[in-house]
Amino acid sequence: MKTVEMNIFSNLKTEIAELHNENKELRRRNAELEQRLIELHGEYMTLRYQFKGLPSPAEFLKLRQEMQTLKKELRERGWRDLA
Repeated sequence: MKTVEMNIFSNLKTEIAELHNENKELRRRNAELEQRLIELHGEYMTLRYQFKGLPSPAEFLKLRQEMQTLKKELRERGWRDLA
């Protein structure tokens, strides 16, 4: 049966604990960077739509809903040839 010296065991245990802490810090930093990336992407998309003169996805959805409401109202008034 092999025995392991206590100082080697304690050094390895300390090193593992340090690696766990470093891993935890890296995961926290990764989550922070992911959040910043999501925010930057949102700003990029807003600028892209503004630069091209296009409505943003939210504005597009609002316009589409208004169009559907108007189509429904026209159908109720007797216009049947709307797609």
